[in-house]
Amino acid sequence: MKAPVSVVIITNNAARTIEKVLQSAKQLTDDIILVDSGSTDATLLLSQVYQPTIISTSWEGYGRNKNLGNRSAKYDWILSLDSDEVPDVQLINQIKKIDFSDSKKNYEIKILNYVGSKPVRFGEWKNDKVTRLFNKQITHWNDAPVHEQLVSSIPVTAIKLKGFIHHYTTPDIASFRLKQERYAGMMADKYFAAGKKAGFLKLFLSPLFSFIKNYIFLAGWMDGRTGLNIALANSYYTYNKYRLLKKKWRAAGKNK
Repeated sequence: MKAPVSVVIITNNAARTIEKVLQSAKQLTDDIILVDSGSTDATLLLSQVYQPTIISTSWEGYGRNKNLGNRSAKYDWILSLDSDEVPDVQLINQIKKIDFSDSKKNYEIKILNYVGSKPVRFGEWKNDKVTRLFNKQITHWNDAPVHEQLVSSIPVTAIKLKGFIHHYTTPDIASFRLKQERYAGMMADKYFAAGKKAGFLKLFLSPLFSFIKNYIFLAGWMDGRTGLNIALANSYYTYNKYRLLKKKWRAAGKNK
């Protein structure tokens, strides 16, 4: 039994994980939309066996690329995934049991993050959850280039689902640091466009607080060396995004 749900996946060089994602999506639906922003690895080749609808586009940011896929979806109900996110069997079975006649509901899903094959259960990623199942006639993504959010035209009720999206975040810590560097640049652009500035507190105290919160208060230390490395990487990400933001304001001042 398939559900009246379209699975929309954004991809770019996702050969490491895309087959797992598509195998899971195929259990749920007969409509898979893959929005690819210029993959140069085997992502598209590996995807063909699952017969998704492939939309090739430039990178316009997370929100815009996801909305592009939503507009091409066969069904009004959308399960939105990144190319390293795999719904488990319990979640798929939960979705199949939903009464989709009530469009004024969004569905919240728990996330279990991984570094390589190691699940991360503490720190900033503890109790991670996202809203990813929604009706596109009422709810859409905003245009944020990163850390995009869902916006609904009318009030909706949030419903929690059982099961997990297994998020294969990164193959290793080194790759995670590189990913965080890209995110820091995008967040600096986002903050600059919004007129936000980075003073001393943001630049130096925010990274320190990030580390203490994630490693100590949220028990990141219980994930061992992996927890320490994640806390350090996230602390540097916090510093880096504000450093880049400050650099943008300096450049803007010089160009006046």
